[in-house]
Parts: sequence; C-alpha cells; structure tokens
Amino acid sequence: MMLLEFQNIRSTKFQDLLCDVVEFGRKNLFPRHKNVYINIIAMRNRGVYGDCMYEDDRDFTIRFDTTLPQKEIVTTILHELVHVKQYLYKEEMNYDLPYDERPHEIEALAKEKLLTEAYYGRT
Repeated sequence: MMLLEFQNIRSTKFQDLLCDVVEFGRKNLFPRHKNVYINIIAMRNRGVYGDCMYEDDRDFTIRFDTTLPQKEIVTTILHELVHVKQYLYKEEMNYDLPYDERPHEIEALAKEKLLTEAYYGRT
C-alpha cells in the first residue's frame, strides 16, 4: 500500500492528480514495493524544480515548485520517483560528481521523459 501525505496542497483535484501520477510511477519503477510512504510538499521558487529526500527505510519526502506549469510538475514528480526507486533498490548515488554527470541524475532525466510520455499517452 502506498501512503501519500500532502503539505501546502489544498486542492483535492490536484491531490488526486498527484496520487495518480505517483501510483503510475510506482507501478513502472518499483512495482513490488507496496509499503512506501511519500510526503509531497509544494514549495515556491527555491531555485530547483524538485527534490527527493530519503527519510527512513521506506519513507521519503518529495518537494516540487508550485510555480511550474502542471505538466512540468508531473514530470518533476516522475523524476523524483526515479530517485525513490534508486533509494529503495540501494543503487549508488555519487554526489561528488557535477550534477549533470551523476549516474542517478542521468537515469532520472532519461526516465522522466519516457514516463511523462507514457503517462500522458494512456488511453
């Protein structure tokens, strides 16, 4: 079971969209991991589209910039879910490299595009 909590998001319609996006990402990225808790926090213009923080064993925080257009928010959430997958599978994350040379960021950038296309391409 996936548990989501929202901070700074009042619209139930937007919460429903985010639930749908997260469940889509989970099914595609870490389908066997059911008991995952994600706290999604909306923030304004902090200089990044979003980030993912590993809190505990299956406990994560994803933050995103509310000033982005909705499709960019969806892409950002999917990007951050790639990082959730990387943490769950204990994949190596090298923060010593420049951002655009980090293997975990290269994977997240590649998969965010494919996942966004697949998400919007559903019928």
